[in-house]
Amino acid sequence: MYKAENYRLLSDRFAGQYKEVHRFLKTVADKGMCEHFHWGRFDWMMTSQYLDRDKASNMALFRDGSGEIAGLALFDTSYDDRWYFLRAVPDRALLEEMVEYAIRVDGGETVIRANELDRDLCTYLDRRGFGTGHAESVLTLSLEDGAPRVSLPDGFGIVREADDYNWNRVIWRGFDHDGDPEPPDAETSEAEARLRDDAYIKSFVVSKDGEYAAYCGVWYDGGETAYIEPVATVPEHRRKGLGRAVVYDAVGVAASRGAKRAIVLSDQEFYLRIGMTVSSQVTVRTLRKIRI
Repeated sequence: MYKAENYRLLSDRFAGQYKEVHRFLKTVADKGMCEHFHWGRFDWMMTSQYLDRDKASNMALFRDGSGEIAGLALFDTSYDDRWYFLRAVPDRALLEEMVEYAIRVDGGETVIRANELDRDLCTYLDRRGFGTGHAESVLTLSLEDGAPRVSLPDGFGIVREADDYNWNRVIWRGFDHDGDPEPPDAETSEAEARLRDDAYIKSFVVSKDGEYAAYCGVWYDGGETAYIEPVATVPEHRRKGLGRAVVYDAVGVAASRGAKRAIVLSDQEFYLRIGMTVSSQVTVRTLRKIRI
């Protein structure tokens, strides 16, 4: 009934099937049972130097009889993270085809990340013998009345642009790496140029000495939901409210463009402290093939 078509990752990561996948995610993953794979998550993966190119062809588009995408089987950056299933139609036959596809591809251990709002998927995985554990939460912040405001400490200000060096360095150090990041390879550098588009909102906190101390990126290009990825504060400037400030500033830009809420995939206490609440839960489901 549906035809599985493997994803073809081109040297230009934003060409080929990418455009179809991007449009599909904007349609189905704005909220509800597919909200854990917002289109921004896919775009972020396509810019990452850690993208597992060798496994990209394992991803699959499931086309209906008219050739339109009805479902996607994706992973996030590293294939170790494994499968996410997104569907445009509540067809259990499609769901089962997608699950069985993943089992065939993996051959041994199959790992699926399922949103608990997707009851049909969770029920089928239970019946199929998948074990269950917690993976992550989708947290949400209402932007119906705009973004909250917060004052910065003296000596710090907000900017929305940075050169490549400071941009990469604040993320690198914010994720607890020492020194300076390695320059990206040519392919990654070309992909990162995508992040200069209007659909990717950037906010930085800069000290009076010109040091980039905190950063938040937000993906928004219409619809209800803005997607936060990533947030980083360099170690020596933590616990000053800088992370809160860049998040509020970036999602505030999205709110001014029409976003009604912002989401992040995380269980970090930081996001709960700044007013985010749980929208849905994602569980990791694992099936191990018994070898005789």
